[in-house]
Amino acid sequence: MAALFRSSRSICHCQRSFSTSVPRAVSLQWDKNDPEALADVLPPYPYGPARWYKQSNRGLYGGQRKQFGNNVSGDFEVKTRRTWKPNIFTRKLFSKALNRHVQVHVSARVLRTIDKLGGLDEYLLGEKEARIKQLGIS
Repeated sequence: MAALFRSSRSICHCQRSFSTSVPRAVSLQWDKNDPEALADVLPPYPYGPARWYKQSNRGLYGGQRKQFGNNVSGDFEVKTRRTWKPNIFTRKLFSKALNRHVQVHVSARVLRTIDKLGGLDEYLLGEKEARIKQLGIS
């Protein structure tokens, strides 16, 4: 009679997980990777980090950076210095290769280019020298 009221939790259903796939050498979360393991997987970036607008090293800015110029008044043409910053968004873009969304800082111009090319993977896998330079170090 006591066996009827016993909980099923006492029975161990331990199963060994089985996988035929090889574990990844590099995690998809870049901040948790060992820098030496990344150096073996990633090719070197030939242009180096951005020297003037270092924020662009952390996203897809397409070579954009702060621009400087003047506001000119109408009557006396007085020039006042000012800056223009790139239009940056934080967006989740879907990657077909990773089969998941990737959160990235992206400029409005690059976002239009990604839409035009058909997706994030097509933008990132471009082989032109100018595109590789625009991608930056990240």
